[in-house]
Amino acid sequence: MRLRDDDVREDLSVPSGAIARLLLIDWQSEALENRSREIYLGKSPAALLKKLGLSRGGPISRKLLEQIERLATCTIDFKFGNDQAGVVVNERLVESFRYVGEVDPRTKRTTRMIEQITLSEAFYNELRRHPVLIDRAAIKDIQTSPRAIDAYLWLAFRLHALRDETPVSWAALWKQFGREFKLLRQFKAEFQEPLALALAAYRAAKVKVTERGVVLSPSPPPVDH
Repeated sequence: MRLRDDDVREDLSVPSGAIARLLLIDWQSEALENRSREIYLGKSPAALLKKLGLSRGGPISRKLLEQIERLATCTIDFKFGNDQAGVVVNERLVESFRYVGEVDPRTKRTTRMIEQITLSEAFYNELRRHPVLIDRAAIKDIQTSPRAIDAYLWLAFRLHALRDETPVSWAALWKQFGREFKLLRQFKAEFQEPLALALAAYRAAKVKVTERGVVLSPSPPPVDH
């Protein structure tokens, strides 16, 4: 729920799509590089779109502003443990944010731009404990495919930490990446292309695709520490 002004409240959906993923990648990278929870987004949607490698224009600017607000107001889960036992912590992704508003003279509607955020301490600490090293230039090559971005992030997180070859079944991949597909064979057919895109972006990844799933091998991270 977002408070638009003193009298009007608007429902917000969960973050989704490529823009939300690109924003989150940008925030995580900025936080790790600058060692700070404070992330400055700027006062202009156009400048932020350029930084993310996205084309500029009215519709995409509105989508950008909406996804920023969704991320800034959402709650995420941290799970510690396994399927048998564990602890789940519900935490805000963003602790606080600062915005500026602009009134459209034609519609009299106020559009606001979140120009600075402060990541929650729990999320920031989790980033520092388990950093995901990302080649942001490579991400721009797959930015139109949300599932390819997800696959890239998963590989970037797992591969450099492996010590031995690790098989992952199609059923396990289906559970993680394709819950909207009713049948495993549907997911398997659809996931081939985004996985190939992710591997093309992460060239150092040592991954073998088989009939049973994928075999992950220890690999260098996408970028140097």
